[in-house]
Amino acid sequence: MEIREVHRDMMDVVRAFLTNRDEIFDPNNWDGLFNYSWKPAGMPYGYAIFNDEKIVGFLGTIFSERRMNGKNWTCCNTTCWFVEPEFRNQMQTLRLFAPILKMKGLLITNLTPSDGAIRICEQFGYKSLDQEQVVVPVLPLPAFAIGKRPLVSFDPNEIKRYLTAEEEKLFRDHEGLKCKHFLIKERHSGEHCYGIATALPMRRLRFVKGQWLNICYLSNAEIFARNYRHMRIKLWREGRFCLLRYDARLVPGQLSRIASRGKKIRQYKSSEPLPWTIDNLYSEIMTFNKY
Repeated sequence: MEIREVHRDMMDVVRAFLTNRDEIFDPNNWDGLFNYSWKPAGMPYGYAIFNDEKIVGFLGTIFSERRMNGKNWTCCNTTCWFVEPEFRNQMQTLRLFAPILKMKGLLITNLTPSDGAIRICEQFGYKSLDQEQVVVPVLPLPAFAIGKRPLVSFDPNEIKRYLTAEEEKLFRDHEGLKCKHFLIKERHSGEHCYGIATALPMRRLRFVKGQWLNICYLSNAEIFARNYRHMRIKLWREGRFCLLRYDARLVPGQLSRIASRGKKIRQYKSSEPLPWTIDNLYSEIMTFNKY
């Protein structure tokens, strides 16, 4: 048994290994594992277990370089973990995770874990990043407020005019993916909130042709919350966004009196406690356009 790094020369082998399985499926032939722009040079797309030159297990890794909490971090989001049933034991699981667990100073996230993965990662020292997710209906009601309405834009060309250098990097890294970029700019203060979200069709109400807007990143969550009442009509008109969804840690306080809350566990492992600074960017949520 041998663990190997997965680079571009092994993409077809991994795709073939993951294709047509009952447990996991991707309609885009696992493009989200390999097609993104920010991967640091030399870092792998994942790790594979080989037995007699045949792949029997795979763990996807999405590496990135980010600045959080005033510090530069090398980050690794783990995804798409699958091992052939006959090789599923604790030792083989540990061997797949071993390369990243040995890296010093690495921030590891596990943003879409299964129940089984949650338990195993807890044994590896992962902590809970979030356990609650909020859903708010987007009601296209008029917003009555004193003062000038903020600028709310989904136009990439307009958005880029207001971004800081750090926000511009986030924009460039994610602009080739199926995600939504938006901006709220207060006219009275001049401050803004830049946001990135995924958009998914509503399956239960297909006749409405509505969509979910899933918040993945906010540069200034307080401005977003403060101006949400002005944003509702724009959301409805922009893409018939009927439901807004976000992890509780991403938006402070109560966004709307009409909201539902459910359990959604996301995990992380680092040498420092960072849950309030970790968003959902640079992950399979973005590359697979999911939530």
